[in-house]
Amino acid sequence: MLVRTFGLVLVLGIGGAAAWAFSPGLRTQVTAFWDSQAGWTEAARRADPAGFATHAESKLKQDLATLDQTRRELAAEVGRLAKTIREQSALAEQARTLADVFRTEYQRATDAGTFPVEVRGAAYTEGQVRAQVSLLLAEAEGYEASLADIEAVRTAAEEKIEELAVRINRTETQLAALATKRELLRARQLTAAGEELLAQVDELMTGNRQTIDANPVATVRELLARAPSKPSGRAGDREVEEFLTAKPAKADAAELPADTDVEATETSVTRQSPRQTRVEPKGKLRAGKDTKPTRSKPIFQQS
Repeated sequence: MLVRTFGLVLVLGIGGAAAWAFSPGLRTQVTAFWDSQAGWTEAARRADPAGFATHAESKLKQDLATLDQTRRELAAEVGRLAKTIREQSALAEQARTLADVFRTEYQRATDAGTFPVEVRGAAYTEGQVRAQVSLLLAEAEGYEASLADIEAVRTAAEEKIEELAVRINRTETQLAALATKRELLRARQLTAAGEELLAQVDELMTGNRQTIDANPVATVRELLARAPSKPSGRAGDREVEEFLTAKPAKADAAELPADTDVEATETSVTRQSPRQTRVEPKGKLRAGKDTKPTRSKPIFQQS
């Protein structure tokens, strides 16, 4: 019984050795399994350069498809971020524009003692004007703070797209290099240049995997989801008082076109300090309190 068992083990061992020696396909399959469990070490690459090259070509092609898809999805997210930035810029500008309207009417009524004032077809007492301005200033500041965060996310996403483009280019280059060296690697003629190529390919695959596992698209979507759809809260009494009592600088009315309009969209948002002169789009100074420029209707409704 013992002799029979020993003979069976010996036969299996000899058969396995023969299959390993004369079957490249078996070597590749076993090597691929070993790589999935333990990875390709430098010694393993030298021992079977052809097997590693076959594995690397397959893996780099998969990486190339994944990296390209990730770059496309990330570019789409950047487009959505740009749209969100335009929308929130318009909302912030409209909030400040309406706050300016309330301030102009507040100052006129304060000087003339003619409260309530009328804004957009509704009457407001002095207290109601302060309440509306408090809400509008808080909304404008909230949108502006959100804009800063979204801009940072977009910048990071654009940098990641550039990184992906570099990785895609390197992957394509190494795939082409492996193709030109394939016959030499199969013949086990591993030169110093061949060893360097395989080492570079191994390093590239590691970097590709780290980039893919980081999932930059999901990261951008998560950061964008955190941005509030509409800021809430109120500005403090002191901020409201400083805003309402600030006197806008007077400009020569002759320099202002008769149909001056506030262009909410595509206008960069500049936070206004309480005592700072506000510059309208196209670099024109807002007229004094006796001149009311025509303004586009904001989206905010008075409560």
